[in-house]
Formats: sequence, C-alpha cells, structure tokens
Amino acid sequence: MIKFPISSRWSRLESALATAGTYDEWRELAGQLDELSGANKWKASIDSEYFDANQISMRYRRMQDCLDNGDYEELLFTLNEGIHGNMAGMGSAALYSRARFGTKQLIVDFVELIASALRRLVDAPEAVISKEQKRNFFRRASHCYGRSALSLSGGAGLIYFHHGVVDALLAEDLLPRVISGASAGSWVCAQIGTLSDRELNGYFKNKRYDGRFFKFSELIRERSSQVVASARDDMIDSFVGDMSFEEAYEHTGRHINISIAPHEKHQKSRLMNAMTSPNVTIRSAVKASSSPSGLAPPVQLEAKDSRGRLKAYLPGRYWVDGSTADDLPFKRLARLYGVNHFIVSMINPAGLLANMEPGFSSQENIFRSVKRVYFSALKESVRNVRRFSSKTAITSSIDYMLSSFYQVLDQSYAGDIDITLSLKHLRLRNLLYQYANDGEIEAIYRGGLEASWPKLEQIRMASLISKEIDNCLERLEIDAIHQAGHDALLHHPLL
Repeated sequence: MIKFPISSRWSRLESALATAGTYDEWRELAGQLDELSGANKWKASIDSEYFDANQISMRYRRMQDCLDNGDYEELLFTLNEGIHGNMAGMGSAALYSRARFGTKQLIVDFVELIASALRRLVDAPEAVISKEQKRNFFRRASHCYGRSALSLSGGAGLIYFHHGVVDALLAEDLLPRVISGASAGSWVCAQIGTLSDRELNGYFKNKRYDGRFFKFSELIRERSSQVVASARDDMIDSFVGDMSFEEAYEHTGRHINISIAPHEKHQKSRLMNAMTSPNVTIRSAVKASSSPSGLAPPVQLEAKDSRGRLKAYLPGRYWVDGSTADDLPFKRLARLYGVNHFIVSMINPAGLLANMEPGFSSQENIFRSVKRVYFSALKESVRNVRRFSSKTAITSSIDYMLSSFYQVLDQSYAGDIDITLSLKHLRLRNLLYQYANDGEIEAIYRGGLEASWPKLEQIRMASLISKEIDNCLERLEIDAIHQAGHDALLHHPLL
C-alpha cells in the first residue's frame, strides 16, 4: 500500500471536501482532516481556555449518577439548579473554530446527557415526581432556557442561497420552529410556514422564480413601477394563497414572522405573525416586504374577518420593503418567543459587507476596527446630510431615501451563528433575478448547502436541549388534556 505524504493527503482531502455531494460525505471527510490535523486529539482533551471543563465534568458526573441510580428527585434538583446553552462558557463560538467538525467531546457528551435526562424525567414514576411537578419544571425550563430562531435576510435574486440553507437544516431536522424573513427572506419564510414537512421535502431544490422582476428595459419602456409590482404579485400568488398567519400556524406549527416597513413618515416598522396580526394574510405581508421604494408601489395589507372575507387591514396605511428597517428582528423575536439564539442566513449586500472578515486572523482586530470606524463615519455623514437638507428645499422622496439608507446602515447583521453567502456569488444581475442558465442558480443553491454544513453540528449542540424541553413539555400538555377529558367523562351526569 502506497503511503502518501501528509501534505499530499491533506491536499486531496481538502479538494474532496470542497466537492462533497452530501452532508454525510462532507462530515466523513471533515473527520479525516481533523484526524490528520490533530483536531481529534484536541476534541478528546478537556483542556481549554474557552470554557470551565472542571465544572462541566462535575455536573456531568452528578447527573450520570442520578440516572444510574434512578434517583429522580436528585435529578430534578440537579436540573433545577439551572441548564443553559452557555453554561461554564461551553457555548463559545471559539470552541467550534478549532476543528472542521464539532467541538470538545466533553461538551457533546454533556449536552446529550442533559437531553437524555430530560426524557427520563418525563417518564419518571408519578409516585416519585408528580405530573404537576413535571409540568411546572418544564414550563420554567422552557421560559428560562429559551430557543433558537432562523432569520432569513433580504437579498432579492440571491434567494436561492436561502433555499440551500433551509434544505440543509431540514435534512438534519434542525430547522427552528421560529423563523423570520424580510424581503426575499419573506418569500422563503412564507413557503416554510404554509407547507408541511412532507411538502417541503425536495421542494426548494427545484423551486425557481420568474426573471421578469427587474428588467430595466421593461421599466424604461413602460415608465411604471407597476411592471415590477405585477410580476412580483404573480410570483407571490403562485406559492402562497390567502392563508392567514393564524391558519398557517395551525397547519404547520411554525411561528413565521415577516418584517415590513412603513411608507409614511413617523410610523414604526412591524413584525407580522400569528401573535401580533393573526388575521392578516401572509400573501399581503410578503408583497409589502418585497416592495423596495422607487421600484414598486407601497402595499396595503389585507386580513380575513370572522366570516373569512378579505378586507383592508389598517385602511390608508401603506408598507414597503421590510429589510430597510428590520432585516433581522432579533429584539422582537426575543420578546415574543423567548428566543435567545439566532441562526442567520445572510444574502443582504449590506450585511455581507458589514460581516466581512479578513482572510488572516492576525489582521482580524485591525480590520474590525477600521470597518467599525468606516461604518460609523458613513452613518454620521448621512445623518448630517439629512440635518442640512431639512433646512433646504429637498424633496420628501430624497429625504425618505436618505432615511432608509441610514436605517440600513444602523442595523445589526450578525447573529450567534451566521451562514453567509460567498462574495463570489454577489453579482448585480443575479441580485436582480437575472440568471444566464439553471447552472448559475444551482451554484448559489449549492453555496447555501456548503455554507451550512460546517455550522450544522454547532447548531445541533445549541438547539438540542431547547428542542427536548419543548418536546417533553408538549407530551406533558397533551397528556394533561387527555386526562382532563377522561376525568370529565367519568363525572358526566349521564354516566
């Protein structure tokens, strides 16, 4: 058997990793690279400057003893001491930068043990831990631990990157139940929120959008933004009907959220969802969130009344592209759903530039400092122009454009886990839905898959406990409903 030099084998593995056809293939190759680089030894060792391994080890042993001995009271006490995603620093992003796949084995074992302990607690004998105690614990845990959300940024024709990201998450059962979208992201968000898991299987890989959207030759010839609006409306109508946010939640169990911005001055942006606007149709919210000022007219929302009839929602109020005001609505999602961990699929050119990092770690701090100064100076310049222009005869449309530009610059575009479009795919014609052939679309879709694969294990670790808490609580709540129905039947006066 011929033994290749390490450098030769490394090069071959890197090339194979770059062309891996599936996540399983990618993970296998990443594991081989970790073995070759020594990262596997790093994962097996508990030593690290980024988390307190001794505290995690101690809690792991205590919990394992409880499970081995069937001591459910002590297990409940131990879990009640607190479980959270960054205990002793184990959620640090730096712990996922050393290896191609995964992190310290101690962290993996600890997170998986907690998930196992939660399942065992649900099944503990009622004589030891009552159902009411279980429900109280899981309700508290759900509130305190929080959950993950996926935020899909705006980015027009680069939407196919989102398709790849969503398919990568779906394939590993890692798609969060809380999802937000703005502009192009709202298109994907709407489809996720109105289609069942079975319907989503393989759906996005072959999904295509009409390229008529931003053909400037048509706009010039027609001299009307109605050309864009008509093409946009036809496409949106083709993938989402008149389902309301509440109806969508009842159909899929997913909390979808769509950002919209006000067309009028002095109004605030809104996040449309089943909690804040249950009767609003998703279709109208998506159209509003996909109406860039100057390219498409603002949109009035529609909603269903008690008889299911469509009516104007907030008559006289009009809405535009949500990405200009709240591309990634972190604060609102945290308030509404207890989200404290954000996964971001980023295709917004402003976000790509804001999150851009240098190729060498030695330059990282200097690069970030320069970038921060540059964006601060740019924001201040726009603010001064607006302040100066308010004293002149500037038109309201120009002031609105400056205001929108400032809001774009003033947003945060970084989540806890960022899945980012490669700058090599950032072409103007692609951004405007213009593709030479299907191969270009496939390249961006695959870019979404490939950008997701290195993040999936980190996402699994970050979301496993919250998913288990929600699953256990759902089991207990369903059991409580069944028990209440059974008790009501037993005490029925006719029985």
